[in-house]
Amino acid sequence: MLAVQFPKHGEADVLQLVDLPLPQPGANEVLIKVTAAGVNYADIWQRRGGGPRPVALPYVPGYEVAGTIAAVGSGVLQAQVGQRVMALLPSGGYAAYVVAPAAQVIPLPAGLGYAQATALLSQGPTAVGLLNTGHYASVLVLAAAGGVGSLLVQIAKNRGQRVIAAVGNEAKKAAAQASGADAVVSYADADWVQQVRAATAELGVDASFDAIGGQVGAQALQALSIGGTGVVYGAASGEPTKLDAQQLMGQRQAVRGYSLFGEMDKLGSYMEELLGYFQAGKLHLPVQTYPVAEVQAAQQALESRQTQGKVVLLFE
Repeated sequence: MLAVQFPKHGEADVLQLVDLPLPQPGANEVLIKVTAAGVNYADIWQRRGGGPRPVALPYVPGYEVAGTIAAVGSGVLQAQVGQRVMALLPSGGYAAYVVAPAAQVIPLPAGLGYAQATALLSQGPTAVGLLNTGHYASVLVLAAAGGVGSLLVQIAKNRGQRVIAAVGNEAKKAAAQASGADAVVSYADADWVQQVRAATAELGVDASFDAIGGQVGAQALQALSIGGTGVVYGAASGEPTKLDAQQLMGQRQAVRGYSLFGEMDKLGSYMEELLGYFQAGKLHLPVQTYPVAEVQAAQQALESRQTQGKVVLLFE
């Protein structure tokens, strides 16, 4: 079967299209014929040799897939061959076929496309989990045109929160506005923090959601209200978010980290909320697709922050 792997760490050119043996489902497992596989920053960190845990080489990245069930193992009662499904995997998603525990396979509702479904598997629940870190009347969303960011904006608006969206350039402002943000700024502007504060009557936001890190992440903390919370869940810039302890003390502010993998037991309830919004027509799932043969270009585009919405590899 067709798959993507990297035999060594490095730039996107280490990604290779290879032919691997077809996996077989064991007891309580299903074999999924993959139509769409999600691409994430975590895949890029792994390819570079970063991430919290080393990976065994050669390695097939990817942990979000959507497709149809091709076979079922013994003990599987609910899933059926031909059923449209999505699944979250520990690894191996960049492949034409994957094996997943039947208990972790989620049927696709009518109207939800395969590429769109991948956005709901980690980006969607991550956005819900971020918003659940506190009770916020107003929020600042960095990378608001990206996979998590675009969903954060929409879900926060569905919950009745005021949303200030921040993007990397003028071209991405329209995407953030289309998601329903109350105000949109570009952190390419030197005074973007002042623009955020002006949009909140100089009070600042109750929370900032930082997937960028570096200088932009540090500046976002300056947009917080007294007693506000900065939530860090990524570092797309490649640099950590640096903290000003005196500012935090003086303004009674807090900074915390977030990862969806720390609360996988809540995935079901998060998915229920997301699917409810989608089926009510209140959640748009923007995707940017690439044929699997263009996997290097897909990762390069995401890495250089040229993409909008969820980045997806198509196997069909």
